[in-house]
Amino acid sequence: MKVRAIEEADWAAYDEVAVRQGMLFNRRDWLSLFGDSMRAFGLFDEGGTLVGGFSLYRERRWGLKILRRAPFTPTCGPFLDVKSQHPVAVLEERRKALEGMIGQIEAEGAALCMLPLERNVSDALPFFWRGYKVVPNYTYVLDLSTPPEQMLKEMSSERRKNLTKAGRDGLRTAAAAHMEEVRDLVLATFRRQRKGVDQAGLDAILFRYATPSNSFAFTTYRGDRPIATCFVVHDATTAYYLLGGYSAEERHHGAGAAAMFEAILRAREIGLETFDFEGSVIPAIERYFRGFGGRLTPFFTVNKAWLPVEMGLKMFPGWRNRF
Repeated sequence: MKVRAIEEADWAAYDEVAVRQGMLFNRRDWLSLFGDSMRAFGLFDEGGTLVGGFSLYRERRWGLKILRRAPFTPTCGPFLDVKSQHPVAVLEERRKALEGMIGQIEAEGAALCMLPLERNVSDALPFFWRGYKVVPNYTYVLDLSTPPEQMLKEMSSERRKNLTKAGRDGLRTAAAAHMEEVRDLVLATFRRQRKGVDQAGLDAILFRYATPSNSFAFTTYRGDRPIATCFVVHDATTAYYLLGGYSAEERHHGAGAAAMFEAILRAREIGLETFDFEGSVIPAIERYFRGFGGRLTPFFTVNKAWLPVEMGLKMFPGWRNRF
């Protein structure tokens, strides 16, 4: 399997395969949000037909070249049209795609690589064999064919109490009136948590990418004041919880859950099949998502660094287990 950067003439075929494989975060309209830092690569069979692809986001930090996921982007691929039906042949095709991806990653010469693989990649052995640390991550995926009444029954008691309290205290949840209020709540939350945020990327998603056909947002209000929000993007089958935030001054234990549940109901209403919470391994966040009753779903991140960089990162507790 051959790999090369996607050129203008390749985009139609690339997007066709990405759409067919349900790869929202590897389509041109998404990748274009990140300018020259993002590059798409095609996987080509021996006949020169594009059969898959992946993306790499490049940045420089501390004077070093880094490959990582783009801001607000949960996966970099790869995606692949598998022609064979035979289980062994399918495995071999998928491994060839991973080997092609590894070859391109190593050709980049990055000092640090941290890349989340697509959810359907259950075999990361080619990365393991090439010296990458294969790290499990977890999300929760909710089956939207479940009736809302059953969804409520399958939630944790804490999450049901959140929703009940929001209603009892007179909070109102509705489609977000303005993306500006979504942005402001998200930014306030990042700053309060002292986390860096790519505001240019955030603005690109909310004001350039988002349309009624690919996304929606729900906000919970106390009177006319927005106090919590939930922003979701989607393809033809899956909704992805991408952004959320709340007001510390107006904080309410049920506001965020109410916005999230309305987003889940909207995803079901428009005919989507699953709702992906884009989970976290941070205990408090994991517990919050778990409370909505989705199925625990693992996926992999593959990490590798130059030895001095790796040794330096291991001095920090939050990085110790990643390499």
